[in-house]
Amino acid sequence: MWHDVVPDTKEVWFDTTVAELKAQFAAIRSKHCNVIPLETLYKHLSEGTPVPPRSVVLTFDDNNRGLYEYAFPLLKQYNFPATFFVHTNYIGVTTSKQHCDWKMLMEMQRSGLVSIQGHSCSHPADMRLMSPAEADKELIDSKALIEKHTGRPVIAFAYTEGHYDDALAQRVARDGYKLALTEDWGSAEASRSLFVVHRYSIHKRFAQALRDIAASSRH
Repeated sequence: MWHDVVPDTKEVWFDTTVAELKAQFAAIRSKHCNVIPLETLYKHLSEGTPVPPRSVVLTFDDNNRGLYEYAFPLLKQYNFPATFFVHTNYIGVTTSKQHCDWKMLMEMQRSGLVSIQGHSCSHPADMRLMSPAEADKELIDSKALIEKHTGRPVIAFAYTEGHYDDALAQRVARDGYKLALTEDWGSAEASRSLFVVHRYSIHKRFAQALRDIAASSRH
């Protein structure tokens, strides 16, 4: 899991510089990882469809414009598929950061490398604290808007700021998603359900992820 990608100077600690991302992509390739789309992971977890050894999924949260300007060219260079989790109220809007607009998102989707998935409408800090009606609106409206613009089903949701509980996970399922991703680190296969799927934060656990991938390939 990454967030924004920036040229050289980080604005917040969870930015990734272009140089860091280049090095990380190079390491992923050098370790002979197989980068697969999120949709392939879903079929593996839900139906047992086989995936290659050392399979990894790349995800980017928050739809910052740096994903279009800096991450997307590297995804094309490496031919790596990735999933972008977007909060729909901020598409094409500048807050403390610039965000991708629909034109950028559709260009990336048409490349065949980028899948656009759900990250709420307004990115609440903690959706566990919202009323059921408020949470449903965040989940349902964002999913519908992405599907309207992309013409493709939204199957996945990433919990905002990683906050979730069983009640919210159940709501995500009821509102039509097929799986949901957390910020709990570990193998996706070790997740206890499709609605609490593990991810490694690249900002804290990139080396850990590579070690775990290497260890799993020896079994």
